[in-house]
Amino acid sequence: MHVVIQGGGRGIGLAIAKQAVAAGATKIFLTARAPASSTGFCAIPPSDIVRWAAMDFLDETSIAATAKDILQVMPRIDRLVMVAGVLKDDTTQPEKRLADLDAAALHHSYQINAIGPMLFAKMLWPALRQPHPVVVASLSARVGSIADNRLGGWYGYRASKAALNQLSHTAAIELARYNPESCMITMHPGTVDTDLSKPFQKLVPDGGLFSADHSAAQLWQVMDNLQPQHTGGFFAYDGTAIAF
Repeated sequence: MHVVIQGGGRGIGLAIAKQAVAAGATKIFLTARAPASSTGFCAIPPSDIVRWAAMDFLDETSIAATAKDILQVMPRIDRLVMVAGVLKDDTTQPEKRLADLDAAALHHSYQINAIGPMLFAKMLWPALRQPHPVVVASLSARVGSIADNRLGGWYGYRASKAALNQLSHTAAIELARYNPESCMITMHPGTVDTDLSKPFQKLVPDGGLFSADHSAAQLWQVMDNLQPQHTGGFFAYDGTAIAF
């Protein structure tokens, strides 16, 4: 199995990379913004099987360069997993009111949560579209579901993850025309104990916070069970479908 994981340097991306190793993947390509200084680089160092590249979804040039490197060593990809997500950082934070919206912050959220993953998939298209079983999975979030939005707030995060769901769904339709054995989906990993969720963990009910390893194991099982008829879907960590 040839596996590409965007965001393998830490958190859930690293945990999914460990799943790939445990599954016996024969080629693994991992990305991080600064691989050599990441936790993942130490945990899964470069080897005959594992390769690393620096990539940042805020830098389209780095996306193109990394995709080119991947295509040189992986003309066929069996599993592509993209875990990028931003909810709060120096540029953006969850908006409680419409009055909190900021154009630059919204663009930042969209670039990382939706645009970057789809540009990466676009640039890896030659390795995805040839007929063979392939899973392309991007981490979304349940709050990206329009049907499930009953609380409001978190405008940028909700909207950018909803955009990811739509972009992935649309690309899945196109990919299936070239590769009927493909399955391209978005996934909700649950609330995972990572840097993204830390500022909000006090709001999580007992038993609702997952370790990265636990969530990754469940997501890997979901991917293992996917079939072409599931393409375009949005699934939770337990395999249940989520309404868009």
